[in-house]
Amino acid sequence: MIHLEDSAEGFSEHHQRHVRTSKVMHDYITRVREAMRRVMEELNISPPELHSGAVWAAAINLMYCSISLNELSPERMHAYGPLGEQAADRLDRIRAELDGLVAKLRSFLGKGAGSDLQQRLLQFGKTGDEIRLLGEIERIITAHGLVEFRGALSMLLDRMESAAFEVGVFGRVSSGKSSLLNYVLQTDVLPVGVTPVTAIPTRISHGPVAEAGIEFAEAQPQIISLSELLEFATEQKNPGNKKHVTRIYVKLPSDRLAEGVTFVDTPGLGSLAVAGAEETIAYLPRCDLDARAGLTQDDFVTVQALYQAGASAMILICKADLFSPADRDQMIEYVKTNLREQLFLEAPVHAVSVLGVTAPMCDRWFETELRPFLIEHQQLAIISQKRKIGALRETVIEALERRLQVESVPHETSSLPGEAREALREGERVLERAQGESFFLMRKIAKMHQAIIDIVAQRIAAALSDSDNANASSIFSETLTQMIAEPVAATRRSLEQTRDALTRAVERAAASSGHGTPDELPRLVGMPMVDVNEISQTLVIEKPRMLSLLGKRVVASNVQRQLEQEYDRAVLEFLSLYANRLRRWMEQSIAALRDAFNAFADMYRARFEFAPAAAPGADSSAVERDLQDLRDWNAANHAAAVSSI
Repeated sequence: MIHLEDSAEGFSEHHQRHVRTSKVMHDYITRVREAMRRVMEELNISPPELHSGAVWAAAINLMYCSISLNELSPERMHAYGPLGEQAADRLDRIRAELDGLVAKLRSFLGKGAGSDLQQRLLQFGKTGDEIRLLGEIERIITAHGLVEFRGALSMLLDRMESAAFEVGVFGRVSSGKSSLLNYVLQTDVLPVGVTPVTAIPTRISHGPVAEAGIEFAEAQPQIISLSELLEFATEQKNPGNKKHVTRIYVKLPSDRLAEGVTFVDTPGLGSLAVAGAEETIAYLPRCDLDARAGLTQDDFVTVQALYQAGASAMILICKADLFSPADRDQMIEYVKTNLREQLFLEAPVHAVSVLGVTAPMCDRWFETELRPFLIEHQQLAIISQKRKIGALRETVIEALERRLQVESVPHETSSLPGEAREALREGERVLERAQGESFFLMRKIAKMHQAIIDIVAQRIAAALSDSDNANASSIFSETLTQMIAEPVAATRRSLEQTRDALTRAVERAAASSGHGTPDELPRLVGMPMVDVNEISQTLVIEKPRMLSLLGKRVVASNVQRQLEQEYDRAVLEFLSLYANRLRRWMEQSIAALRDAFNAFADMYRARFEFAPAAAPGADSSAVERDLQDLRDWNAANHAAAVSSI
């Protein structure tokens, strides 16, 4: 009895100690939270959204896992002893491969509902064989833990969801672009007779409700009515893009858009043509066809860039109602001759009009020229989709066959050839480095404002000393364009080098594993344009009256002081906003390259490496049934098609 009482007293004391410890921990945590709240208020930082649940906890632990993997980098492993160059290189590739797997799981958790492939398949609203087969493949890879195929399946769905035929429309202000698009779309959504905000493309696609979406450099996107579009898309209402708009989307319930075509209205591209075709390509949207409203000398470079980027070009001579039929024919032949002589191209040229009795010219162009392109694009897309889905089906069949082989011969092993494995690991490392390099390139652009002010001041002072008609705004514009061109070009080169390195990696893996050449990795398009007019057009520097007595050095100091007082903030803001837009583009481009590379790498690994065996006690007959279903899929659907005729 005494023993039991002693035990009870001991338990009571232990419980009280636990309660005291918990109370002290709670008090400390309360102080930490209170201090964090106070600091965030001092720094004007909004409190983050509260999170809880198993998915959130898993994501946090995966973040710590990534941090631990980063500790395996050769630079940080030197503390444990010297590493040879070969060993360090191999260790870094292994670390990149492991971190890549963790990143895939983090990405999956971060997508939320978007990671539910079955739900995405249901949203297609189709019951075709390809959709049913993809649904069956998704069920099988989920049931048997074949996660290496989710990337390829997700990319297939991405392409099917974004299979619109894109037509980019380029042209000068008042060339008739907006009137042409309004007529084609049978609407008046695009403002006519105004100056558009340069460097901001407007994507016009089908939607059940007429509305517009506006994206900003440093603010949340907005959905607006079409009546509000002028407030964001024109220089009159948004001078110098003071609202920092980066992209505009328009949705219209148009029958022509419902056929699967998307128009991209891209103003201001002509100013980029002076940089040359290679530089221009990166600024182009992802267009399948380019309809140019009129043609100037600068436009020839853009047309050439479009062909180099794999797009087709179609030249439209707008406002043809202003000319006689004979004059139209002469103009068409003149443009064709210039394209042939300067670019060695045989591009189609058409005269169109949207007014009066000549308006049917535009309808004929759409029906006889544009629609055939659309139909051909859709047919090629269907063929490509069927081929890719068929390849995915065959690879999943191989994986299931290997699963059964593992279960029947437990000690059987297989793996990707060593050279292919190292090539894929190198690709993982290339992607990781590209992400880090983008951050430093953006910082370089954002920190250029003082150097720009200094050089602009010197050039304006020299011009004021030499001429009474010095144009300070033009000097500012030219200097800013020249100075920002180098880091912008470096950004593009960095991504091109990343793409080239990934291409070499997948080609090495394909060659060493005996498989065919993989699909081309995504090209870099849609790079944010540099529009220096946003700030240079307001620049005014007056020439000192006593210039001859002051000297160039004093004038330069005076000009620099004016620039710093009146334009330093504007330059800093312009560079920061553009760097932010460029960073977002880089992140999107790297993400597209990563998705394509990962889908390729996972598929190639799956061709050689045995999938992990099923859990002990699992029914292998389920694998056999699903395997047979995939083997018989083509025959079963062919028989169903024959019986329905």
